[in-house]
Amino acid sequence: MSEPTLPGYGMPGRSTPSLLLAIGVIVAGLALAVTALLPWAGVTARFSVLDTEVNHVVRGVGDGAGWAVMVAGLVAMLLGVLGVVRSWLFTGFAILPGAVAAFSMAMFLMDPQDLADRLNFRVPGLIDVHPTIEYGWFAGLLASVVVAVLAAASLIRRR
Repeated sequence: MSEPTLPGYGMPGRSTPSLLLAIGVIVAGLALAVTALLPWAGVTARFSVLDTEVNHVVRGVGDGAGWAVMVAGLVAMLLGVLGVVRSWLFTGFAILPGAVAAFSMAMFLMDPQDLADRLNFRVPGLIDVHPTIEYGWFAGLLASVVVAVLAAASLIRRR
């Protein structure tokens, strides 16, 4: 079954669901790229005596995985734009940068030097230091899944 053509133009028309999926990939790709600028991890030190807490955060772009996520988000956006302008198939290809971003985020959590164990210590009643995963990492994971799901929906819809 061929795509409908726009009257008088001879170029293929786009169905509304295909356009919505492509626009969804563009928006999710932008969100994915932006999450690389957000805090992904940190170290929290809580001082019981002073009843204070000190945080130090690492943004996604502070690590190579963050840069990979940013590039994957931009590539997903570009594929979404090509899906609007050219063909629905480009929207489907956005599943690849979505998967790359999710893999990069998983690699960010892998700590081959056991840094998390060395940072986690406690002196009861005095100080408690532990690593944390920040909201930017979760937002990036969600955005990568949304990109992949929208791209897969674009592919499944055309089967």
